[in-house]
Amino acid sequence: MKKLNRTLKVMMSIGGWGTAHLFEAVVADDKKLESFVASSVEFVEEYGFDGVDIDWEYPNNSKHGQRFVDLLRLMRERLPPRYSLTVAAPAGIDNIQYLNVQEMDQYLGFWNLMCYDFAGQGWSQKTGFHSNLFGSNGDNNLNTADVVQAYLSKGVIPSKLVLGCPMYGRVFTGVSCCNVGDSFQKHESADSNDVMNYNEISCFPEQRFDARKVGAYAYDPESKRLVTYDNAESAKIKGSFVKSRALGGGMWWDSSGDRVTSSEPLPDSLVTNFVDQLGGITQLDCSKNCLHYPTSKYLRRSRS
Repeated sequence: MKKLNRTLKVMMSIGGWGTAHLFEAVVADDKKLESFVASSVEFVEEYGFDGVDIDWEYPNNSKHGQRFVDLLRLMRERLPPRYSLTVAAPAGIDNIQYLNVQEMDQYLGFWNLMCYDFAGQGWSQKTGFHSNLFGSNGDNNLNTADVVQAYLSKGVIPSKLVLGCPMYGRVFTGVSCCNVGDSFQKHESADSNDVMNYNEISCFPEQRFDARKVGAYAYDPESKRLVTYDNAESAKIKGSFVKSRALGGGMWWDSSGDRVTSSEPLPDSLVTNFVDQLGGITQLDCSKNCLHYPTSKYLRRSRS
């Protein structure tokens, strides 16, 4: 794939939700930290990746915040310069507060801002947009523009901030009408899946868009479910926001949720509408990927 598309970079992401205790164990012991970094670099060079993305969700005290810096410093020192180092970065102020942003920034190529899950039936008191660009989302005051500003205020230059967007909606059950900011019945949602891919939401009969918040929502009166999500209009406005603020670009969780046919994106594809606002694919990063992995036993076998 990388040979066919020389601008395609494939990053190895380590961590994710529910793995914080593993990072805590690694950074608590210098030998484990050294082993973690060494094995990560070895994995990149053995299997032909273009870098490492660290997804620690989340350091929860100042000591962990400093050890996160130590991890990134060591990783950047051991990774050859041709490989990228990035992080998946939190949106909540309660999590950002423990990050030593300026110290981390010197080791990073860019920050992937996880601007989603602002609201959800598992933790919210009211229905809410989970990825709104502006204002209160109906359940709390989280919004994407404020998250971007929080990192800018800590010294990160705009071009190193990548705006994270969802390709899924958050579902609230036991909802009486198509309105964001209302109550819902938590006991009805306890055992249900509260995530729905963007490409599945078209089955909801009532679909609306809030242009002030920049958030879409849909309602199914039969099942009494409300879902909040990004639609094509959201993607266009967020793309314009990225361009006007000179941010680094956009990323999505995750690609399986977009609207595509077997061969090409549909007109309401989130990626297509976002990228169109940047000026099209010619405006994307066109630097070449890495194809040279001389120490890889696996890639040497695959060539023979």
